[in-house]
Amino acid sequence: MIAFLRRQHPIKTADNVAADSGVPAGTVQKWLDRGSAPSVVHFARLVSAYGPDFLATAFTSPPAWLDQARRDERAATLKAEIAAREAMLARL
Repeated sequence: MIAFLRRQHPIKTADNVAADSGVPAGTVQKWLDRGSAPSVVHFARLVSAYGPDFLATAFTSPPAWLDQARRDERAATLKAEIAAREAMLARL
């Protein structure tokens, strides 16, 4: 979980995670320092903010449905990026 959050926000990790999730930055910093773990409510906020890719960090071997959700999310992201670039190209 910590590695995932640091990859998402290499700079000011706690502040950025707090902005994304609504969890106080001090609480996030305690997780990053390994002083505590997220409560169920905070974990749910992280899943809501970061999606299936984050949820998969909770599993040693994620279930098939979660792998499919991760692939679906990545495909949707790529399709949105393609559409944005095609729109930029059309404006040239």
